[in-house]
Amino acid sequence: MDTTKKGDKLEDQVFEVFESQIAEDCFFSKREFCKIFRKKGYYSKDREKNIIFDVSIEVTLPGQECYSLLFLIECKNYGHSVPVDDAEEFFTKIQQISGAGAKGIIVSTNSFQDGAFKFSRSKGIGLLRYFSKERLEWVLTRSPSSMASSSIASSERSNSYQALHDETFGSRYFDFYGCVNDTYTVSSNQFFSSLARTDADPDFLKALAAVEQSTKESRLCVPYLEREEVESRAVAILSEIEYVSGVVSINSICDYLKVNSTLVVKTNANLPSGVLGQIAFGPDIISIDNDQASTNERTRFTLAHELGHYLLEHGKFMARESCHEEDIAIDDFDAIDLKDIRRLEWQANYFASCLLLPKEQFEKEVFWQAQRYELSDRGFGLLYLDDQRCNIDTFHKVTAPLMKMFQVSRTVVKLRLIKLGFLNEAR
Repeated sequence: MDTTKKGDKLEDQVFEVFESQIAEDCFFSKREFCKIFRKKGYYSKDREKNIIFDVSIEVTLPGQECYSLLFLIECKNYGHSVPVDDAEEFFTKIQQISGAGAKGIIVSTNSFQDGAFKFSRSKGIGLLRYFSKERLEWVLTRSPSSMASSSIASSERSNSYQALHDETFGSRYFDFYGCVNDTYTVSSNQFFSSLARTDADPDFLKALAAVEQSTKESRLCVPYLEREEVESRAVAILSEIEYVSGVVSINSICDYLKVNSTLVVKTNANLPSGVLGQIAFGPDIISIDNDQASTNERTRFTLAHELGHYLLEHGKFMARESCHEEDIAIDDFDAIDLKDIRRLEWQANYFASCLLLPKEQFEKEVFWQAQRYELSDRGFGLLYLDDQRCNIDTFHKVTAPLMKMFQVSRTVVKLRLIKLGFLNEAR
């Protein structure tokens, strides 16, 4: 792709993201107060003609006929980091614009050189690094950065620094990483708010408050599902394949969905390094990399996890998801800073657990093992797991036949035992 086409593609992507944020009323300013343009010209007295900018956003304060705040966006689709020369040239153009105070933003698909950081900080220019959908592993239907709150975890602020400084940085789900005046963020609202407030006087700040979105925690898009609801979805698909007992046939579920849905399941796929499975919506395709999953148990859980995304209708909220080893068979997604993704992943994992370890059959086998080893609930559950050798041995004796019977890992059995109240683990 030539330089012009690369630049045009990035401009289109940036325009579409912010246009969508404004239309959905999740931009930093309420939508009735702002307008977005592509390739609009603004008059320069020095040139006596308009200067065209890649993307511009005009914010009009209450009672004003003309915009009071102007964001001018320059897009850089480079194979290398952005040098200071580009920032200097951009600032020269901003200075020539008449009227309301303009705020400059450089959006790049790559990192920024140290000189570009220093110059931009001194001139009040905001820096954004953009990751297109093709480069993300979780692709949500809404811009993740518009959903992030200003109270995002410090780990993501640290990631923002790395994203803007390191050419090799890769993002799993955030589409933007930004910096304004040495403040790093993944929240586009926080980014634009900080930039708008740079060097602003008290009267302007008071007027700006009237058009800004609430700074409360971002509204979640993914609905909360009770465990019973997730369990019932798993029971429903098991009923369709007439499951009775023993190992759940994942192949039978895939065969059923092949006939009764639009889903296509591909095994032995060649996925990027570290990715065990992937689901894409529209068209609906699940891909499993058997080689990277490596074991039958991990392959089964990965496929069940992706089936969870499909059968729980997560296509309403995301376009694509990639599943890594650290994402499966876990119950705590606190390391993921975006709450919507946390909820999607928890639901998919819990569904997989319910699907592969059907409650009625699993409980029957647990009670049989308890009778076999003369276990009883003495106030701590049938099983109590701490660092005592006797408790560890009992746990292994009970879980080994369950692992074999349902063809799942010990971790999956353990989490199911905890959720059903059979196991109490010392913390």
